[in-house]
Amino acid sequence: MTEKELFEEFGVKIEIYENQLFEDEAFYIPELLTMFLSDAIPETKRVQVTLHELGHKGHMPHIYQMFREKCELEANRNMIHHLLKEELEIAEDHTQFNYLVFMEKYKLKTIADETMIKEEYLNLVG
Repeated sequence: MTEKELFEEFGVKIEIYENQLFEDEAFYIPELLTMFLSDAIPETKRVQVTLHELGHKGHMPHIYQMFREKCELEANRNMIHHLLKEELEIAEDHTQFNYLVFMEKYKLKTIADETMIKEEYLNLVG
């Protein structure tokens, strides 16, 4: 998925800013429909980071403060869902999907990520 495809699917523009300007490496401003990413994030990771940040779209600041871990897991699931959906669309045979290769490709390392990948795979392929 490219930045252009992200805009077409979600209506979100991506703007890059100098790393030292903000504390966070990425954030989304819904009123502007714009995702701001630090220039410290490599181009190869920008779509992945954007999909994660879009997973925070419905999180209110006070809820995020109280349930930070839950919100981060929801955002990761959103990212995994969209990345996996794209992988399966280009795969010749989705039955040959290897979740370990997927995890390595996107540098996903936790048991929670592994579990979400397996669940999302089953949700997407039926």
